[in-house]
Amino acid sequence: MSIMRKLILFLLLISSAIGYSQLSDLHYLPPLRQGQNNGAIQQQAVYLSTPETTAFTVNVYQGTNATPVTSFSISNTAPAIYNLGNGNNNVTLVDDSNTGVVLTNSGLRFESAGGENFYVNYRGRSNSQAASLTSKGRVALGQNFKWGGVPNLGSQVSKSNTLGIMATEDNTTITLSGYDPDCEFRVGSDRAGITADSHTITLDANESFVYETYIGNSPTTAHERGWIGASIVADRDIVISNGSLNYGRQAGSGNRDAGIDQPVPENRLGKEYVFVRGNGNSNGWTEFPLIIATENNTQIFVNGSATPIATLNDGDFFEIPSSNYSSNSVGANMYVETSKDVYAYQCMGGSTQAYTQGLNFVAPVNCLLPDTMDNIPSITDAAGVSINGGVTIIAATTTPDSNIIVTDGSGTVALPAASPVAGTTDWKTFYLPSLTGNVSVQSSGPIAVGFFGFNGARGVAGYYSGFDTVPDINLQITGNSCLPGAVLEIASGESFDAYQWYGDGVLVPGATTPTFNATVAGDYFLRVTRGPCSYDSNSIAVYNCDPDIILNKTVDLNNVPDGTNVNFTITVENFWDNPVTNLVVTDMLPLGLEFVSASVSIGSFSYPDWTIGTMIPGQLETLILTAKVRITNIYQSSQTYTNTVTNSQDQTDLNVTPDNPSVNVTVNMIQPTTVITNRRITYRVNRN
Repeated sequence: MSIMRKLILFLLLISSAIGYSQLSDLHYLPPLRQGQNNGAIQQQAVYLSTPETTAFTVNVYQGTNATPVTSFSISNTAPAIYNLGNGNNNVTLVDDSNTGVVLTNSGLRFESAGGENFYVNYRGRSNSQAASLTSKGRVALGQNFKWGGVPNLGSQVSKSNTLGIMATEDNTTITLSGYDPDCEFRVGSDRAGITADSHTITLDANESFVYETYIGNSPTTAHERGWIGASIVADRDIVISNGSLNYGRQAGSGNRDAGIDQPVPENRLGKEYVFVRGNGNSNGWTEFPLIIATENNTQIFVNGSATPIATLNDGDFFEIPSSNYSSNSVGANMYVETSKDVYAYQCMGGSTQAYTQGLNFVAPVNCLLPDTMDNIPSITDAAGVSINGGVTIIAATTTPDSNIIVTDGSGTVALPAASPVAGTTDWKTFYLPSLTGNVSVQSSGPIAVGFFGFNGARGVAGYYSGFDTVPDINLQITGNSCLPGAVLEIASGESFDAYQWYGDGVLVPGATTPTFNATVAGDYFLRVTRGPCSYDSNSIAVYNCDPDIILNKTVDLNNVPDGTNVNFTITVENFWDNPVTNLVVTDMLPLGLEFVSASVSIGSFSYPDWTIGTMIPGQLETLILTAKVRITNIYQSSQTYTNTVTNSQDQTDLNVTPDNPSVNVTVNMIQPTTVITNRRITYRVNRN
């Protein structure tokens, strides 16, 4: 959440499934790693604020220490600032010796003595960079996360990607996996101390662990984007922070800035987002949202379009081009819907220069946004340097503009005209620069509020919005744990006004009761309605009791000239509720198709066999095979070939779900030219 030269802008949006608030009685700040000491952050401070009018005590704990390292008394009119040591202080930012090892004296925990709710916002800066991270409080706790950010381009020595983890219970096992196999992680002074395709650690309560993929002198390009969408899975609740310190947006350039945030676990995401544009230009370097899928076959729709701009599988990501913003001006907006829950990050620019980017984790919108944000403290201060600060507001269109009151250190602030959001009639946005002091926003309807600040080469941002906890609509499977006989229902048994079930993101006709008897394997969620608001449950996967491996094949060109290359895409997915083992997918090309090359998402390929090995339930993998087509009978003007893929494994595939393993390709003879020589006709056949 930082930018480098002028302005950084952040927007908070709220989850459509559960309470999603930065207000909490408990906050965690896991430590992180910067690629070069003081290269991203030197001066650092934590800002504490609250809507509570009566003062209360906040205790600050470091690492596993049971005794507070300090305490603060805060109230609505008296926020507090906790100043930290500079640079790699081994509390919030760690040095080489504390990277890639279990830490007991790093990371911070903030807790109110009487259970009162408050905000925690970290701000750090150096001479040319700055960053901000707002703790999510208790809603940051979870067991399944994706490592998030945007591609980190260039090779300046201060560039690296970072992940900080803090455990909340003893004997917590955490596995990092799903990154590019060429990614390497620092252990002490060894930039490539961890090279395995997955890594598991065990932490006790309040212990922490910091990962870093270093860009500066890395011989591999995998670190640029191979970490995005990696899975962090724990058997007990953890908290993570992630991003890049620093990162760049131009290949081959030393341009860089800092960008970090604290995401929430996968079960606290949603499907509907509004993004507010920063001040970058339209070249695509700094202004774009990035979507990370948490489930297979996730469709992304932009600004109300009925045609998806992309379809992703679990762990895949997609950059939405900046041309989809309502304009190229700061404060422009974009509306994004997805068929399944996703992580949404935003890269944005403080100016038209490519080195002014910032990073924000964005949460989904919902009609239970709060009507008050009170307050953002010291909006013009970034760890001791004065900045020019402002806010963004996302408000319900049903709320009159006159009912939205913004105040800062000088009193009530005039609200500018609202910007409509294309693709939805539910939301409008505002952009208010040049605010001072402590800032609050009061409304008669739901709002989401973010803040930004800049000073020459420094920028900070954060978000301060949340809403009351919405109903508990987590799903559970009763009856059989697999198909047939699996019944889906709300775990709490809570009642709502209306129900609608969705399978793989598509409405299931007639499925409008609190329980649902699933008959087809896939991912399901329930949309419930109470009064004017609708909420989506978590997604729950249902698989078959019998082994079921799904093969699907497509081809990019079905009708081609002789000698053309065609690309076959083969996907394989495990719909069995147990792991399938020793899986091999075979694509023996028919005569007339000549193997050229292949790339696989996992395993290895040696024509004609794709050796995968073990696939867990729901896992989907992809093979892209390129072949050259040939006419085998020169007396025919065209020939059609059928390419079929097969699978073998330890288990017997009962094909409960139909496969689509074959595609046809029609090859057309290139028309010959005719040359008459000595009363003899010679046919020259053009062959590639």
